[in-house]
Amino acid sequence: MDVIRKWVISGVLLGLMVVLLIYSTQPHNTPQKNEAQNREFRWYKSPQEAIDEASKQNKRVILIFSASWCPSCSKLEEETLQNQDVLGKISENYIAAKIDVDSDPSAASSYGVYVVPTTIILDSSGGEIGRREGYMSPEEFISYLG
Repeated sequence: MDVIRKWVISGVLLGLMVVLLIYSTQPHNTPQKNEAQNREFRWYKSPQEAIDEASKQNKRVILIFSASWCPSCSKLEEETLQNQDVLGKISENYIAAKIDVDSDPSAASSYGVYVVPTTIILDSSGGEIGRREGYMSPEEFISYLG
């Protein structure tokens, strides 16, 4: 009887080990630290596209004017516009567009952009409500967004 009991206990323990091994090797969905990581973030390429979408969603618009040759623009892109807290704040309240002043000089001209980077906030109908020129750290950018 003791031999049978030992075999049953051994079998149960071996079965539990197999189940734990299988469970530990399977991928598990864990909550992300930041909601922005879960969302697909979209940068529009023109101010008008962003304004059209903002009017549908009743959100503000943020326009970022930059150029590939601009060191401050590169720093803004790498340090600020890739920051998950910044992206989360933008996606909550804004529709965003990045405009390259060399590719779309007419947009830069129509918004009076003569310095890059320039960040402009518009209401959902396209009226300007704020403007900042130059680089902003992630903390400054979040503060600027309100």
